[in-house]
Amino acid sequence: MNLDEDHVEDLDDLWKSTSIKALGSNPTVSAEALKAMKTSGMRRGVTRAHNILSALGPGFHGEWLDGLGGVQWQAFWNKYECDFTDTNNLSLVVFVKYGAFTALFGGDLETAGWNKLLMIPAFRARLPEVSLFMASHHGRESGKCEELFTLCAPQLIVFSDGQKEYESQETTGWYSRRAKGIPDWTQPAGLLGQPRRRVMTTRSDGTIRIDVAVNGNWNVTPNSRTAPFHNVLQALGLLHPPYPWSRSPYPWSQLG
Repeated sequence: MNLDEDHVEDLDDLWKSTSIKALGSNPTVSAEALKAMKTSGMRRGVTRAHNILSALGPGFHGEWLDGLGGVQWQAFWNKYECDFTDTNNLSLVVFVKYGAFTALFGGDLETAGWNKLLMIPAFRARLPEVSLFMASHHGRESGKCEELFTLCAPQLIVFSDGQKEYESQETTGWYSRRAKGIPDWTQPAGLLGQPRRRVMTTRSDGTIRIDVAVNGNWNVTPNSRTAPFHNVLQALGLLHPPYPWSRSPYPWSQLG
């Protein structure tokens, strides 16, 4: 979805070890364009992406089957040079739909990139169906877009982030006010009913599993770390990837 190193750092290993039947990228970003954007050089993952683009060309290649187990997808993108010349705003933005559930993945798109896509009627038309929104640019300030949420009202927003490094932790409240929320069954019910969870992050919730039924019901199961102890060990240099996450499969449920 985004051709920066943090998004493709494992692409070289994946390419060597896995039989890939389909591959997609922004159709306007050629190998030459990617190299031109990487003025500081290309590391291993981006180099592999560049080599793939050189061999195949940009766009969608391979067996794009219509019936992916009932999963449907649709991608939108901005155009290189015509719209933007930075990798973030050239991210693929992808709707993934199964039954009545739709997730929207924003890559590393920033505010200007969202605003450009909002000029596309077909993109705007799909926003009201979004159930889950994967916040763009790891939830950072630069990915926020007010107009997007005049058309999109997801139940849950997820940040794919790590330890506190950028501004993603400061945007939790902003995103929370733009999500409907899902019941948090790990908390006791209050006078107003079951507490609701509106934002989850991989930093605090670990791996987040989402199970979806075709009728629109879906469950979210985080696999949380023992965060304070984990952070101390990491700071002392006593913990190395892969980190031992504590397994506590408590579900948040969303009906319809």
